Amino acid sequence: MSPKLDDESPLDDGTWRALGAADDLIPTSPAEVERAEAALADLELPESLRNYRAPTGAKVATLPAKPRLAGYALAGACGALAAAAALLWLRPTPTPPVTSAGGELVRTSASAHAPPVPLLFRSRCERECCAGSACKSATPALSACPSGLSCVACAPDNVNGGPYRLRLGSMIPSEAGQKVLPLDAPLELCVIGSSNEAVCLPALGEPGGEAWRLLKAVSPLQDLLTGLGIELRKRGEASALASWKRAVSPTPDVMCKGLAVQLNDGTETLGRLSVFVEPTHFVALGRAAAVPDLLKTLRRFEPSGIQPRIYETSRPGSGRFALVLGPLDKPDADALRWQVLDHGLDATIELGLDFVGNPRPAP
Repeated sequence: MSPKLDDESPLDDGTWRALGAADDLIPTSPAEVERAEAALADLELPESLRNYRAPTGAKVATLPAKPRLAGYALAGACGALAAAAALLWLRPTPTPPVTSAGGELVRTSASAHAPPVPLLFRSRCERECCAGSACKSATPALSACPSGLSCVACAPDNVNGGPYRLRLGSMIPSEAGQKVLPLDAPLELCVIGSSNEAVCLPALGEPGGEAWRLLKAVSPLQDLLTGLGIELRKRGEASALASWKRAVSPTPDVMCKGLAVQLNDGTETLGRLSVFVEPTHFVALGRAAAVPDLLKTLRRFEPSGIQPRIYETSRPGSGRFALVLGPLDKPDADALRWQVLDHGLDATIELGLDFVGNPRPAP
């Protein structure tokens, strides 16, 4: 008898074997269940099912020996869905990818695009003044200051002023001094205050050195008011060849013109020199090992009314160069420093005792 056209037995057998080889069929026999459990060794049955036994006399449903092709397909689909569900349940939840969506809603760091901090220096000449090239009310005698100060207050600050720093010129021997003094010996000018030890420097300057020398010390206001003393000595000796002493008040005349010092041996003047009394407070905006680093720091600020300067210092490493504003008197320095602090940045007040040479203006 010829096979019927709708006889699908060969196709059914091939489909059954293919699905079984791919483990896409739901296990229906003890052997298939054991094999499925071995493939999923990490899965455990719930406690309630581990010791399950079918009731005596219960009928176990079995699949027909040769289901139709549609039944195979349905069974395969259900098995695939069950396997996929198990894998998804066991697999850890992946971290969602990070995208830039909504990035415009996140506020960027304030320092990335922070505007420069304004530093407004309000010169005392805008309030009151009596001397200096920037002082419109200065008398002709005090309109240009040999000290280099552009603005000097009218009343000396004898309460909060100081400390000050002294800048000395070289001594010029008088005719009597040229006869009496041992000019071929190393001579020193020693500045003596009431609370400090003597600070000395060469009296006649040094070849190739600066004409004006800043003392490596400051003079408290009390030292000036009680009497500033300067002695001419031989280097290494404590006795004075000539001396000068007087009480000094930081008046407009003194701050503008300085002091005309005449060294006397008790009978006649042996030498003369000029001494300037200067404010010595600097607002330090930063230090660095190289100038370009300080120029980057300067871009964080927008100073007006005052010129920033960069000094080389005697410190090594990261303190070699200093970006400063000044020199200023103490009240002005304090006011500028607080402007920096109010914007969350840092600044210190220094006396510049480690500064070397002349500064360079910072753009």
